[in-house]
Amino acid sequence: MIYLSLGSNRGNRLSFLQQAVDLLKKRCLKNMTWSIILETECILPDGAPSEWNKPFLNMVVAGVSDLSPFFLLRELKQIEQELGRPEHYERWSPRVIDLDILLWDDLVLNNPSLTIPHPELDRRPFLGHLLTMMGVERKSHIPANCFLRSFTLFPRFVGIVNITPDSFSDGGLYNTADKAIKQALNLAANGASIIEIGAQSTRPGSVLQTPDEEYGKLEPVLDGLKNFMEKEEITVSVDTFWPEVIQKILSRYSVKWINDVRGSLDDRTLQYIARKNCHFVAMHSLGIPPQKDRLLPNDPSPVSSLIEWAQKMIGRLLSCGFEKSSIIIDPGIGFGKSAYQNIHILRTLIRLKSMDIKILIGHSRKSFIEAFSLEEAKMRDIETIAISDFLKNKVDFLRVHNVADHRRFFVAQQAIVNIG
Repeated sequence: MIYLSLGSNRGNRLSFLQQAVDLLKKRCLKNMTWSIILETECILPDGAPSEWNKPFLNMVVAGVSDLSPFFLLRELKQIEQELGRPEHYERWSPRVIDLDILLWDDLVLNNPSLTIPHPELDRRPFLGHLLTMMGVERKSHIPANCFLRSFTLFPRFVGIVNITPDSFSDGGLYNTADKAIKQALNLAANGASIIEIGAQSTRPGSVLQTPDEEYGKLEPVLDGLKNFMEKEEITVSVDTFWPEVIQKILSRYSVKWINDVRGSLDDRTLQYIARKNCHFVAMHSLGIPPQKDRLLPNDPSPVSSLIEWAQKMIGRLLSCGFEKSSIIIDPGIGFGKSAYQNIHILRTLIRLKSMDIKILIGHSRKSFIEAFSLEEAKMRDIETIAISDFLKNKVDFLRVHNVADHRRFFVAQQAIVNIG
């Protein structure tokens, strides 16, 4: 068995680890498993610049390979460069990704370009801790305080920031720029891969904001996050369906996703989004705000109707210049579906995955939970996490309010199950 270490302390650290694991699975390792992720203090030499002192995210992956040790090392260096690490760099400086071979069965290798076991292995307590957690016996003592926080590689979370006064579970909590910026950074720090910002309440009975009103709320928040976006420390999605708002945002900010919950954008706007290399989330709805008497038909089944809609939407987006990898489909839980239909859709999501397209689910705290829980909306995080656990291997992104508790749940689960 081969064990590799992965580390990142620059930019969107979690995203770089996720990208690296995807590439390792495709090119280097078979039957891959991986550890939880540990945030650790940076190890620096005396006199290092203060700006180098950035905490790392570290993890270990295991698998088998048909490559020789030296060919595997060459592949690891290639992946590092593809993800943005320069070929030549100052030792100890921050890096977007760091890939090393730790162990290779019982192999002992001492070569100027490669040493196995890795020479720093016993001087990095967190690596011994991760290996031991994965079942590799280590002789060294593992201190209990060898990390700051823990994360998981998957599932990928989209953290919600509603800058509205009347959203159904968190209305008014983040409706000032300072509060919204703080919450966005908090969600990112707690493991959200994407931060989604919305200034338009879509709860039943809400009054739609005009484009000027919506942009007036978004602008100061995006201004506060602009530096983080440009440094690629966070990835931001904006939830909007106004063409004017989209044009302004994408011309001024490094926003990576547009989430359209209405489905009424014209081809010209869609083509503009595609030219900006933005991901596009297409959500199914029968009207915004939703109306209780306007629902999907049950014949054919709700999922059959969703598949038909999704196929048409994907075809249209491809014709507007989107790459398939940039298209994300959201079935629109709570929008034009009864509670029973929402539950049926969640149970049968595997049918949507058969289209070979990325899927996002926004189920967090929604009213269909009233079918089995009497908790008010803001108290439904336990139910949301239970549903997230059911969905984790069926979708690509989970859009949730409470990222911190999701992180804690999935870290504990993976630590015990020990699977990738």
